Amino acid sequence: MNPPSAANLADAPLFAGLDQGERSELADAFLPRHFADGEAILIQNERADGLYLIAAGRVDIGKRLPGGGLALLAKVGPGEVIGDMALIGRDLKRSAMGIARGAVATWYLPAEQFRAALARLHPASLRLQAELGELIAARVAGKTRDIAALLARGPDGFTPRPQRALLLMAEEGFAAEPFLAKLPCCAGMSPAQRQAVWNAGERIDIAADTDLAVVGAPSDRLWLVVRGAVRSALPHRGGVYQLTVTGPGQFVGLAPLLRAAPHDRLLRTSEQATLLAIDRATFAEMLGTGDALSREVGASVNADLVTALDALDQVEARILAMQRGHAVAA
Repeated sequence: MNPPSAANLADAPLFAGLDQGERSELADAFLPRHFADGEAILIQNERADGLYLIAAGRVDIGKRLPGGGLALLAKVGPGEVIGDMALIGRDLKRSAMGIARGAVATWYLPAEQFRAALARLHPASLRLQAELGELIAARVAGKTRDIAALLARGPDGFTPRPQRALLLMAEEGFAAEPFLAKLPCCAGMSPAQRQAVWNAGERIDIAADTDLAVVGAPSDRLWLVVRGAVRSALPHRGGVYQLTVTGPGQFVGLAPLLRAAPHDRLLRTSEQATLLAIDRATFAEMLGTGDALSREVGASVNADLVTALDALDQVEARILAMQRGHAVAA
């Protein structure tokens, strides 16, 4: 089986946003791989080393549940991509199983080859990085909707978190550079790049249990957590049901901002925090310049989206296991 053509890539949503030349640049990097009926293409929790573009056949995507069993998440076929989050960062683990249903032919794109192109600032790799972010943001939104529907059905054992009224505590002197240099999103940047990120936003000091955004609010900005932590949650029985916790060096409010959609989760500080608030237009400019800083910010965005999606997957699996009567640790 020959490598895919630029036309083949155009049929896959992940690559549809690339132009003809960018798709041609990527096409030669794909390798043919074949799988027999019942063979695992993706193995949950194993290292993610590349993505697969399905050329022929069908694949079931599922997730192992606590206590046993497999929850079927999707059925995918020709022209669709699986395992694409392998392109986000090194040492990521597969978040789901991919099982061949009948003979399956695929084209395989090694993650290391993509990262090498990204490091050289190839136009196709930079655009694919952006397309990946938009795709994962849509998955985060979809997973949030799924969890909200599950919570509406029970079980009744979920305990909502109340909101406390806590005051902002006085702090000692604060210098941005020592903090930024230690944050995952900025560790690979030069001092000048870190300063550019800091200058792009507004520093906010905020007390614990303070709402940054509520469900339905416009997504006109996002926040970089410098100190402290922010939880995302869904309103639930007079309180909130916690979904994720975002700590220093991670962005909060990414998915709705990238999708230009209202917030679908409550964002609330879980402890006193220092945040860098960046408005939509400024952040879009940071991502769209195509320089080394844009690459670093884009990589951090995608890594944070993957972290959020994985956390949501775990929440969904836990709720499904409880609904099926499995014992699940609190």
